[in-house]
Amino acid sequence: PAPSAVEEVKPKAEEARVRKTVKNVASPTGVFAPLVLGAKRVMGEQQLKELRAAVIAKHSKVIAEFVDTSESSFGQLILARMFAYADKDSNGTLDKEEVRDALRDLGFGFITEKQIGQIMKRADKDENEVIDFEEFVKDTPKVLRTNLIKLAKQNGHDLGFLA
Repeated sequence: PAPSAVEEVKPKAEEARVRKTVKNVASPTGVFAPLVLGAKRVMGEQQLKELRAAVIAKHSKVIAEFVDTSESSFGQLILARMFAYADKDSNGTLDKEEVRDALRDLGFGFITEKQIGQIMKRADKDENEVIDFEEFVKDTPKVLRTNLIKLAKQNGHDLGFLA
C-alpha cells in the first residue's frame, strides 16, 4: 500500500536526528560519488584521504577568513543586512523564533532547539530574552564559523564527496 501523506512528512527534529546518525557514513549516491570512487581506485584510499583532508583544511580556512571580515566595514554591512533580514517584525531585536528561522534559512537545519537556546543565552548579555544588534554583532561570527563548517561537511556528504 502507498504511504499516507502523514507518513511521508517527517518532523524537522526527526530529520535532524536521522541526518546526525548518517553524517559520518560515505554517501554512494551523491552526484560526485562516481568521480570520488574512480579517484579512489586510481589514487588509492590513503592518497585520496590525504587529498580530501587538504581540501577540507583549505575550505575551512576560507570560511574562517570570510568570518574574520566581520569587523571590517564590509563585514559590518553584511551583519547589518543579516540582522535586518532576521528581524521579521522590524522591532530592532531578535527573539528565539526569529533566530531559529534565520538559522534555518542559512541552511543550518541541523541546529537543535537546545543549541538555539544556548545561542540565545550566550548572545543575550542583558538577559532580556531577545538579541539586539550589538549582541548580534558580537555573537554571530562564532555561530557562523562553527555552523558554516558543519554545513560544508553535510553538503560534502550529500554530494558524494565522502564516498
